[in-house]
Amino acid sequence: MKDIKTLLEEFIGAEVNVNESPKSIEHRERELFIELLDTIEIAWKQEHELYENHGVDLQGFSQYLYHAIETLIMLKYGAFKADLFWWYVLERFDAEGNLLGLEDEDGKVYHFKTHKQFYNFFKKLK
Repeated sequence: MKDIKTLLEEFIGAEVNVNESPKSIEHRERELFIELLDTIEIAWKQEHELYENHGVDLQGFSQYLYHAIETLIMLKYGAFKADLFWWYVLERFDAEGNLLGLEDEDGKVYHFKTHKQFYNFFKKLK
C-alpha cells in the first residue's frame, strides 16, 4: 500500500515535502505527556493494590521501568523538571487523598487538578 506522500507526489507530479506545524507538534507533545502521566498513575496504583490485596511485590521488577522513564524525562526536560514530574506523580496527594500544592520560591502555591493544568505549568518553566 502506498503512503500518502507517494500518492501526492504521483498526483502532483513533483516531490512533496510535508512538515508538521508547530501547533500540531505542541498538541501531540501535550497529549503524549498526559497519556504518560495516566499510564504511570494506573501502573503505580495497580502495583500497590496488588501488593496490598495479594502480597505480590513487583517493585523489584518495576523499579527498572520507572528508572528508565525517569531517565528519558531527564533527557527531554532536565533534572529539575524530572524531579517536578515525579513530585506530581507520587506526592501531589497526602495520605488522606487531599490535593497538595506546589509552592514556588516567591511563596505562590499552585494546585493542579488536572494533568493538563500541570502540563501547562510544566511547559512554562525554564
